[in-house]
Amino acid sequence: MGSAFAQDTNTESEDASDEEQTEVIEVRGIRASSAENLSIKRLSNATVDAITAEDIGKFPDKNVADSLQRVPGVVIQREGGEGATVSIRGLSSDLTFTQLNGNFIASSPGEPSRSFSYALLPSTMISRVEVYKSSEARLDEGGIGGTVLMHSRKPFEMDANSGILNLEYTNADITDKYEPQFSGIYSWKNDDEDIGFLVGYTNQERTNRAQSSRVNILNQNFYYTQMQNQQTVEGGAQGYAPQSMVQEVLEEQREREGIQFTAQWRPTERLELGMNYFRFTLGQDSILNQLEYPEWNNNDNYWTDIRVNADAEYVTGIDYSSGAGGTYQDSPIPRINGEYKVEESTSDTFDFFANYEGDYFELRFKAGHTEAEGGPEEKYRAAYYLNAASKYYGWDLSNEQMTTYMDPGAISNLQNGIGGEADAGATDSSFVTGTQEETYASIDLDYFVDYGIVSTLRVGAKYRDGEIHRDTRNSFYLSPDFDIAQGEAEGSIDLDDDYSKNGGIPDIVDMIRPESLDNLSDVINTNLFPAVDWYKYQDYLNDNFVHYTRKEQNYVYDVQEEITAAYVQADYDYKAIRGNIGLRWVRTKTVSGSSDKITYRLDWTDDEGTQLPIEQQRVEDFVYIEKENTYDKLLPSLNLVWDINDDWVLRGAAAKVMARPGYDDLGQFQTLTYTSSEYSADRAGEPNFDEIIDGEGWTGSGGNNQLKPLLSTQFDVSLEYYYGEGSGLGIAMFKKDVDNFVVPLIIDLNQSSPTREFTLENAGDKVVTAGGDSILVRDFNTVANGTDASSEGMEVFIQHFFENGFGVYANYTHNETNQADVELNGEKVGESPLIGSSKYQVNFSVFYEDEDFSIRASYNRRGRTVQGYNSDWEMNYYEEPYDQVDVNASYNLTENLVLSASVINLTQSEAYRHLGDDTNARFVQNSYAGRRFYAGATYRF
Repeated sequence: MGSAFAQDTNTESEDASDEEQTEVIEVRGIRASSAENLSIKRLSNATVDAITAEDIGKFPDKNVADSLQRVPGVVIQREGGEGATVSIRGLSSDLTFTQLNGNFIASSPGEPSRSFSYALLPSTMISRVEVYKSSEARLDEGGIGGTVLMHSRKPFEMDANSGILNLEYTNADITDKYEPQFSGIYSWKNDDEDIGFLVGYTNQERTNRAQSSRVNILNQNFYYTQMQNQQTVEGGAQGYAPQSMVQEVLEEQREREGIQFTAQWRPTERLELGMNYFRFTLGQDSILNQLEYPEWNNNDNYWTDIRVNADAEYVTGIDYSSGAGGTYQDSPIPRINGEYKVEESTSDTFDFFANYEGDYFELRFKAGHTEAEGGPEEKYRAAYYLNAASKYYGWDLSNEQMTTYMDPGAISNLQNGIGGEADAGATDSSFVTGTQEETYASIDLDYFVDYGIVSTLRVGAKYRDGEIHRDTRNSFYLSPDFDIAQGEAEGSIDLDDDYSKNGGIPDIVDMIRPESLDNLSDVINTNLFPAVDWYKYQDYLNDNFVHYTRKEQNYVYDVQEEITAAYVQADYDYKAIRGNIGLRWVRTKTVSGSSDKITYRLDWTDDEGTQLPIEQQRVEDFVYIEKENTYDKLLPSLNLVWDINDDWVLRGAAAKVMARPGYDDLGQFQTLTYTSSEYSADRAGEPNFDEIIDGEGWTGSGGNNQLKPLLSTQFDVSLEYYYGEGSGLGIAMFKKDVDNFVVPLIIDLNQSSPTREFTLENAGDKVVTAGGDSILVRDFNTVANGTDASSEGMEVFIQHFFENGFGVYANYTHNETNQADVELNGEKVGESPLIGSSKYQVNFSVFYEDEDFSIRASYNRRGRTVQGYNSDWEMNYYEEPYDQVDVNASYNLTENLVLSASVINLTQSEAYRHLGDDTNARFVQNSYAGRRFYAGATYRF
């Protein structure tokens, strides 16, 4: 199969001047694919890295994101052991703009996101991917980090009646299943090559079993002193303790299906028409097993010893048995938690395109629609206390791991009816679903001119009308004789009707697994993992109750974006100089709406100190509010390339780029809570009184619809040396100055709220007035724009082929970010580094290939990465450096039949997360998703 690539466009068209200098390469195998990647990089007018298929339907990895991790400056985030999202040059994955065939692809995993979910896309349908690190005016805006352009196969690019059939089986070291994957592509075109069709299909079944130990809640509410032998150590270390810790095993049954249909028709030599249809479906049914260790027993009646890391001011361990200052009491801890979920995400995209080639111009038109929906169809959570089943327990967070223990007779005791009380309050059924859609149309004109150094003038316009919707739903299991029709008519079906509130929770004796959960990795360090058989629990619910899903009218938000863009770009060349200069204009109109919730906590107890019913304690109001925001931006760009000689290329780039804030940051509903002086006084004597939450006044959380678009002024310069067929090396320097990046924070702010007046019947008819034009909201959880952030660094790469069949590819990226200001309403409220940034990244691949056999080993290492912000500690979370090795091999049994095998995460690498950049001793999480094996056969025809 022949391929010709030079400078790619987002409409997949090369101009005539580029085609004249393109190298034509037969893409078969690792060596040829790597050579073509380097050819695309060398001949591009921008800073571009490329990945091409090694053969028809054979992408270098099982997932496009997994391949992208080997591009300099690219970091991927994994879910279930495979790549899910992509970050470029130290910026969040939300700032990576991904397109398929030049347009956005909707992908909704429930909570709407601007990040493309690569887990949704089968890699067999992709022929090549370009990563644009410098911008051009013709590229759609949205990628401050970079723009990823994926291109599917088309029938005119392939031989008539050609394609592939692939069957593969996979297994992971922490699962016990061998599961199949099938993919196929068939392409046809007539003898005149003016009509062609291509169909593709992929179906994959996979069990992912991710395991982790983590701190669930980490704040500064609990401050302890070191103890030993049930006595306080005089002068001992003091520190803050985690509020809740969890060890969990997530088993996910994943089924991915992809369908592609592409047609091309060339009615005349100058005119080409075509269409694409893609449907991607991802089913993710899952069971989550958890052991939870809350802080409820943190007093002298339970704890024995406390261990503290003095330098980190962090409690690293507590042992609980008979108390240091009291008699023994049964403890409900650990708590056995579980979650059952049935979930599916779908994405449908249709587009029509038309290209017309004139004598001196090329005109392209494209229109399409993409939509997605996702989220659970059914979900529940349930929990049981151990109580008397375990006479003691403890935990330790030292040595970058969580270690727990409990009474080894706990499971036997539960089987004998000792302990295991159901926690009805922890039975939960709430889940989030979302939809996303966009309709788009674009027109582009390339006019081939001879205006001095200008060779091509490009002009174009694009219109996009997109919308996301996010809502909350609840799964209830109702008695078979419950009148659902009447309940819906009255609008009265709620949690009080659920099985959990009506004595329907089964005894743990009938649900407990007979043995401890097994096949655990090193991240789950416990002597015992009692677990409920949640499949059996689900069968019990289905056999005895009627499943009902209620769509909530509240906890909803919508964001609609109408985007209009136009650009002009001039491609130029003069002797050894080439490049482009352009200007893009963008107008964005955003309408966001949310159902905001206001809770008035008015009175907690009556005059005799008896707790009041919930309906007498508080009043809740919901109001749906829409807000509108419109802004215009001009985005200039310049790319310059100097072909010094046949071997050396010097390039530079400068541009202003933009990205839009995340949907959740913009649209998230607000939750405001007012606490009266009466309510606060009643709660003051309780052991779980919280000064912030239970104090008189207002608290809250929510999105910020006034967020500004993220803007970046960025510069690139690189020097590249191409010294042999498919061999080269280079160095690049980059700098991005970012304004308006979004960070979470907790602040005090003034805002308006409806004025309400209440009479407290249980407090002498006292009148309480709440709300007004300017109320002080304490500890408001929200997001704000950061300013004056910078990300700058260096990339180096080398690719070399030896004559004996060996080859090597390596790159290194170093990235530095600053502490940037965080502003709200024009005032500085804090500082934060750029979330998602990593200090460095290393990729190293070595391969051997001959006519029949090929093998490649790839090493990938990512430096410490900045995670979210903990406002209570005023520190960021950090993920420690992560590395892994992958191995791929294939053997040509015949000319058309290829056997293949792969090992992903050969090194069984684990991820580790902690709090603060001053020490790695504040354990937050470690996790492991498994080492996965693949074996299969591919037939090419």
